[in-house]
Amino acid sequence: MFENKKSSLFEVPSTSKGKEATVGQSNPFIAAGMKQSARTLSGNMAEKFKTTGNPFLDQFSNLSLYKSPRKFEDISNSMSELWAIDSVKTIKLTIYMRIITRKTQLIDGSSTTEVQRGAGLKHEAIMRMLWLNMYHEEEFMNALPLFIAAGSWKDVFVMMKTDLIFNGWGDKTLDWDFMGDVILAGLENPKTSELVKKYLPHIKAKSKCKTVDAQANTIIGKYLSGKLFDDDKKKSYALYRKLKSGGTAHTWQQLISQGKFKEIDFSSIHGRALMLLVSGEFINNQGLTQSYESWILSQPVAKFTGYPFELFEKMPDKLYREYTVNKQFEGLVQIAKTGANPATSMIAVVDTSASMNSAAIGTNIPSATIAKSMALFFSYMLPDGAFANSWMDFNNVAEMHMWKGSTPVEKFKNAKGSGYMSGTNFISIFDLFARIKRSGVPESEFPTGVICISDGEFNRQGTMTNFEMAFRKLLEAGFSENFIDNFKMVLWDIPNGYYNNPGIKFETYGEHNNTFYMSGYDPAPIAFLTGLASKQEQALPKTAEELLEAALSQELLDLVG
Repeated sequence: MFENKKSSLFEVPSTSKGKEATVGQSNPFIAAGMKQSARTLSGNMAEKFKTTGNPFLDQFSNLSLYKSPRKFEDISNSMSELWAIDSVKTIKLTIYMRIITRKTQLIDGSSTTEVQRGAGLKHEAIMRMLWLNMYHEEEFMNALPLFIAAGSWKDVFVMMKTDLIFNGWGDKTLDWDFMGDVILAGLENPKTSELVKKYLPHIKAKSKCKTVDAQANTIIGKYLSGKLFDDDKKKSYALYRKLKSGGTAHTWQQLISQGKFKEIDFSSIHGRALMLLVSGEFINNQGLTQSYESWILSQPVAKFTGYPFELFEKMPDKLYREYTVNKQFEGLVQIAKTGANPATSMIAVVDTSASMNSAAIGTNIPSATIAKSMALFFSYMLPDGAFANSWMDFNNVAEMHMWKGSTPVEKFKNAKGSGYMSGTNFISIFDLFARIKRSGVPESEFPTGVICISDGEFNRQGTMTNFEMAFRKLLEAGFSENFIDNFKMVLWDIPNGYYNNPGIKFETYGEHNNTFYMSGYDPAPIAFLTGLASKQEQALPKTAEELLEAALSQELLDLVG
């Protein structure tokens, strides 16, 4: 099931709730044995752990790996492991994986009062939902409206298409009557109808369906036309096409097809489409450069629902492209900062070892480029403290740098760092801290933590883990007990295939104060660690487990029951 795609769907003419359990073992003898068996080594032979001892935390910390589509068998194993522990929490984590950072519109057309933050993953989250449908259909049906709110109405159609492509019409696993009713409810609600129309699949003649994707879309379209209209097939297809073409979500595309370029309202184009439109030659070829530049410069920010690194995948070579990247990057920062507490002086630290030049899992982009874009993002989101507008990098040694320039593009272009070398000496960060302290800089002006963006393959430190050695280095450098007790170590993994073993490994096993694991390509969830304005009365997370709980205790996820 969901392992092998069908080659064709029709002949083309030649023309229950999970069982509750407890994570971990209370018996100290068993716990010690499990910790010992979890020991492993990094690619550079450093002491690591294969697991934190908490399956939910392990998967939360593996989000970067899930950017690459996994086999359904592997996803099924992951879901089964979590479901046996806590079914509600499993659904929450599934929806968290899909959340696009923004204020979320619920299926009834209302919106959350706060920005919801998540990983923005599509394939992994959708396949987890299909697993939920197969084994716990009632819970799937209850969760689907929240999942749509977390992601997109398009997800419903992707689920139906995936069901067809892998299983065929005769063996489909979804309740299509239910899925159709959900779509109809979206079409009937004036607050969501245009979004649903936008994603209605096209109905094509069989002779035009040359791919299994096109066949699946046509089958879905024909099925929905039958639910929408009582007329004969031919007339219902015509009415369906008229319904779709009458949508206003793609008015700008209709204007392009009609050659009415001067009438395009750029503000009506959603973020990804705007990025694609600007990255090509359309603006220049149609003589829209001046009007577009005037529009984009007049905007406080521009919409974009992708990841920061995607904006820097190809550096802009024209001014209007540079203006767009700046505005969209600033738009991402603005959303992430909304309702977040910026009063922190943690500093971003980028791994610049040679392995970071390998493509990050699920992308064609080097881990180094992603890490630098995230460090830049954090410099905007975490601006307080004496180290504001600065960042560090490390390979054999660590160095301090300042962001140079007045815009995101200028800062990214100017951030050359110290170059890429073979070593991954995480401890060099704290050797640099020690040198700075010896130079006379008071402890009060130091960062209160590091966000290390790395593939995690650190150099060996004897029989100690790198986190253990880092805290020892702070102590040896003369930092106070209070400073060390409150210093945060955040490891944000951007794994790649350099060592042919891209599984994320951990510096700790079990609960440890002020050591945290984060992953994925959206940096906005750092707010769960620094604090949210709506939860000022709550203590900030002290452990990785508490950080996970904070991420799963959002307004949207609290509706899971």
